[in-house]
Amino acid sequence: MKKLLTFCLGFVAIIVFSSCTGESAVKLDKEFIKEKAKIGLSKSEIEQTFGKDYISGDEEGVEIWLYDSTNKEGTTTERRLDVVAHEDIIDGDVDNQLFINFQKEKAFMYSFFYKGDDREVWELVINPDGSTLEIPVSQ
Repeated sequence: MKKLLTFCLGFVAIIVFSSCTGESAVKLDKEFIKEKAKIGLSKSEIEQTFGKDYISGDEEGVEIWLYDSTNKEGTTTERRLDVVAHEDIIDGDVDNQLFINFQKEKAFMYSFFYKGDDREVWELVINPDGSTLEIPVSQ
């Protein structure tokens, strides 16, 4: 009985500690982006909101961060800052992609790509003036 109690307490401790110490994955979707993506957020605020699983770099003098999420186990989609994964989004290998552009260490534009109900790729843009635009962008 003592071994069973020790096992159960150990199991509970593992569950509690793993849920407390691990970073929770953010589920990016259009509603989350509309609510959380704000012009002027600092890089640390972006990491607090969207997490630390991104790639970054410069494209044409603009710093860009890319967040994306894959939908299938074993997907080997190449993460690139210079191109949207249209085919992978349509095929369902990638759920979505969020590109965040920075200027003077602050977010100044967001581009969120996702598969719409029409099975085409759509883009939700949050412009530097805070206005939004939602358009189909499938190739």
